[in-house]
Amino acid sequence: MRAVVIGSGVGGLLTASFLAKNGYEVTVLEKAPYIGGRCTNLNYKGFGLSTGAFHMIPHGEDGPLAYLLKLLNADVQIVNSNPKGMIFYEGRTFHYHEGWKYLSFMEKARALKLMADIKRGKLPQGEEAEMSGREWIRKRIGDNEFVDLFIKSFLGWADSVLDVPAIELAKEIKAALRWGGPGLVKGGCKSIPEALSMIIRMNGGRILTKKKAVEVDVEGKKVITADNEEFPYDILISNIGIKETVSLIGRDAFDRDYLKRVDELKPSEGIKYNIALKGGPRIGNTVVFTLDTERINGYNEPSSISPELAKEGYTLIMLHHALQSRNVKAEQKKGIDDIYRIFPDIDNEGEILLIQTYLDGNPVNRVASGQVVEDFPIENVYVVGDAYKLSGGIEVDGIALGVMRVLEKLGLGSFSEWYL
Repeated sequence: MRAVVIGSGVGGLLTASFLAKNGYEVTVLEKAPYIGGRCTNLNYKGFGLSTGAFHMIPHGEDGPLAYLLKLLNADVQIVNSNPKGMIFYEGRTFHYHEGWKYLSFMEKARALKLMADIKRGKLPQGEEAEMSGREWIRKRIGDNEFVDLFIKSFLGWADSVLDVPAIELAKEIKAALRWGGPGLVKGGCKSIPEALSMIIRMNGGRILTKKKAVEVDVEGKKVITADNEEFPYDILISNIGIKETVSLIGRDAFDRDYLKRVDELKPSEGIKYNIALKGGPRIGNTVVFTLDTERINGYNEPSSISPELAKEGYTLIMLHHALQSRNVKAEQKKGIDDIYRIFPDIDNEGEILLIQTYLDGNPVNRVASGQVVEDFPIENVYVVGDAYKLSGGIEVDGIALGVMRVLEKLGLGSFSEWYL
């Protein structure tokens, strides 16, 4: 059986690894000169930045991505964060447990009941499921500014949006309760595509870079590249997005209702700031949710467990904010103002290395969290990646859930216990 995989992001490489290990003749086509997509390292001024992600896995070594990597025996080490998170609020940084003091006795009781309900699967339904997630929290806990700011910060950091439907937020909370907090990848993001590419090649698969797919002939079951090479397939895996896959096949192959749903999909968009600070680790292996900033939603410190990601004598901090407007210059200025609020002595202590903006053709995610288009309607064609994250799945852990669903459809495993 021949399997062609378009795109070498985490979703494509994960799926290709399982296919190769199960006897498929695998070919991965990647238009870039490198593999990994938004999950690899970017060498810049002696620092190991990332092409997109934060060198961090949302649920660390206990989430769905880590589980799939373990099944593959991939050589990837994920170190769980400790503490799971911290909070920057009212000018100081503290352990997330201290956040409870900003809730009244009644609000705390409601919050604990809500988490207990979510843990046992009592999730919002009907109209309540589709309402604003932040409004749902206010309805269930109370109109508490600290709680709303925390949810806003969490969503901005995790999903690159500032609100999601209640059902999506509830499932993301359920995931955090079930699988725990984040973790950093030793060596940075590139450790994942490097390990997966080794598995693919060891099992006879090919990974071809600088090979851009420009057309998919579903009748002839072949992929045609920009240099007019043809790659026949029995199974086609697309890791380039739903809209992009529809475009390769041709819109005439899809019915009007499906195209309407695809056209309505919105990406999530954001800005990442990479800064260098003199000295050793500042916060360690954790994420700081920034509540009283105007734009920045959170930050982490990847070099705390991988010193090689920073130039000698420095530590690497990555901050992020979800875009609130298309005026990128104004957004960046507000983000920089926030950086000075968090690190007031940055001019003496270090520098802003690089600002990366993700939008349009290179969004943070091709499909924002909370939007899932199930079942690609063309036979033997499957979509994986950041356009197919199952509900409740955050970033690469959401991608892993989507890969699980595709593997099930191909008869390559059963993962029902992982679905939220």
